[in-house]
Amino acid sequence: MLDLTLVGNEFQSSLEGDDSDILLERYLAAYTELNNIFPILGNVFKFVSKDVTHKISLLRGHMETHPESYRTVRAMVKHERESGCVEKNRENGCRTLLRLHRALEFVSEFMNAIYETSEESIVNPVWDAYSGTLAAHHTWLVRKTVGGAMYTLPTRSDLLSQVGGSDNLPWLVAIIRRVYGTVQHMFSEHNLLQLK
Repeated sequence: MLDLTLVGNEFQSSLEGDDSDILLERYLAAYTELNNIFPILGNVFKFVSKDVTHKISLLRGHMETHPESYRTVRAMVKHERESGCVEKNRENGCRTLLRLHRALEFVSEFMNAIYETSEESIVNPVWDAYSGTLAAHHTWLVRKTVGGAMYTLPTRSDLLSQVGGSDNLPWLVAIIRRVYGTVQHMFSEHNLLQLK
């Protein structure tokens, strides 16, 4: 079962100061728990969970190797820009975090759509959330695969029973949007939003 309160608390504790930076360890702790949502969505989404686990592991590896340089997102960006690894290493922290960042926008929109809909079928709200976020970064083949996977989604009530209900969703979506906004601003400021 996914603990939405833990996810929200970890994301909230990742915000540093006046939302000008993100503590990477807290961000990854939140994402580790949030990753439990993908298996709930069905077997087709298990590959997403594995990919997220791999990205978290890559970032933790960077943190272990260079703890001070990967303490916050701002420190990571500075370190990787100065060392040149953003351009040289495809498994750099900035590129890896960008992929998690994009998925976080989808999760935020997806959870908001689940909260706002009263329909039992969540296919349309989830498809709309995907189309407005991740689809722009996916190939035609991935978009078609995701489209087919939508029809394997659980019902709204089944999903909500796995995440402890809908009461925390507005609070969680608000926190995720703050975290997303902070990373978005930093990555935009350093021209990192289009990393391949």
